[in-house]
Amino acid sequence: MKNIKLSKKGKILLGIVAALIVAVVGYFVNESSSQVSVEYYTVDTGGIVQSISSEGKIISEEVSTAFAGANGEIITFTKDLGDLVKKDDTIAKINKDNIKLQIEGVEAQIANVEYMLKEAVRPAEKEQINSMEYSIQTAKNNLERGIERVSKLEQLYENQAISLEELNAAKDQKIVLDNQLKSLQSDLALLKKSASANIQMQYTAQINALKAQKEQLMNTLNKTEILADIDGVITEKFIEEGSFVTQGSPIVEITNLDQIKILADILESELIDIEKGMSVRIDDRISGTEVISKVIKIYPKIYTELTELGIQQKKVNIEVDGRGLSKDYILNQVLDLEFIVDERASVLRIPLDSYYTDNEEHFVFVNDNGKAASKEVEIGLIGEDYVEIVNGLSEKDQIIEVLDKDISEGMSIK
Repeated sequence: MKNIKLSKKGKILLGIVAALIVAVVGYFVNESSSQVSVEYYTVDTGGIVQSISSEGKIISEEVSTAFAGANGEIITFTKDLGDLVKKDDTIAKINKDNIKLQIEGVEAQIANVEYMLKEAVRPAEKEQINSMEYSIQTAKNNLERGIERVSKLEQLYENQAISLEELNAAKDQKIVLDNQLKSLQSDLALLKKSASANIQMQYTAQINALKAQKEQLMNTLNKTEILADIDGVITEKFIEEGSFVTQGSPIVEITNLDQIKILADILESELIDIEKGMSVRIDDRISGTEVISKVIKIYPKIYTELTELGIQQKKVNIEVDGRGLSKDYILNQVLDLEFIVDERASVLRIPLDSYYTDNEEHFVFVNDNGKAASKEVEIGLIGEDYVEIVNGLSEKDQIIEVLDKDISEGMSIK
C-alpha cells in the first residue's frame, strides 16, 4: 500500500474534522441517554366509581339461644355443634326424676286435704251444735206445754172460771216461748252455716294452692326437654353433658345461616358519605363474582377501637344486606366491601395517576415532538382508579399514563 504523507496544514484539518465527528456523536449519545421512557394512555369514555373500602364479617339476621326450662342435670345432648336443627327439635334432656317425686308429693297432699274436707266440722263446733239442738228441743217442749195451757185457760175463761188477765198472760207466755224457739233455730242454722263455710273455704284454698303447684311442676316437667325455637345450625354450646343447670341457664346458640347479613365498620370521618340504601359492592369469594348489595342499617352509636399500633380510632357499625351472597359462608367470615359514594357512567376519563395539581389547577403531560409538555385540564368526579375530564382533552387524545418525579416540563421522552 502506498503511504500518504499529509502536510502540516492537512494534519490540522483532519484533526478538526475528527473533533467535530466526536462532538456530534457525543451529542446524540448524550441526548439519547437523557430521554425518559414513558407509556401513553389514550383518553377514553367509561365509568368512574367513588367508593369507601372496608371489610365486613358474616352475621345472621336470626340468632336464638335455647335456655333450660328446669333445674337439673343435663343427661344427654341429642344435637351437637354444627348440627342442623328444625324448630321444636329436641336438643338436650334434663333429668326429670326429682320433678316426678315432687309431683307425687303434691298429689299426696291434695288427697289428704280432700279427705279432711269431707270431715267438714271440727269437734268443738259439733259440741256447740249438739248443745244448741238440745236447747231447741227443750224450747219446743216448753212451747207445746204453753200452747196446751192457753187452750185449757180459754175453756176455763168461757166457763168464767178465770179472768181475762190470766188468759192474756198465758197467751203472752206462749208468744215468748215461740220467739225463743225461733231464735234458737236461727242460731243453730247460722252456726251450722258458719262452720261449714269457713272450713270449706280453708280446705278449698289449700287444695287450689296445691293444684297450682302441681300444674307448675307439670309445666316444668314438660320443659326438661330443651327444644329449638328456630330452624338453623348449632353454633355454640354453653354447657357440657353431665352439668347441673338452673332454670333460665343458656344451653346452646342456634343460628339461621340462610338469612345472613354483613357487619362492617367505617371511620367516623367517612360516615358523612354513608346513607341507608346506598349501593355496596361485595367480593363474593365463594362464587368468585362481585355482588351489588345495599346498606340496611347504620348503628346509632360510635365506638372507639385501638389499633395494633396503639392509635385510637372512632368507628361506627354498618349492616349490609347479604341475601345475594352464596349460601356456604360461616359466621364471622370476612369479606371485602366497597361502599359506592358516587358513580358516573360513560364519561371522559383518564387514570388517577396521570394528572397533577399546581395552585389548585390540574395538568396532564402530552408528547410535544419528543418533549413533555403540560396541558391544563378541568376535572370532575375523582374515583378509585379514574378521574373524570370535564374540559381540556378529547377522546383518543394521548397523555403520559403514569407521572413520577423523573418527568418535568420540557424533558425529552420516548
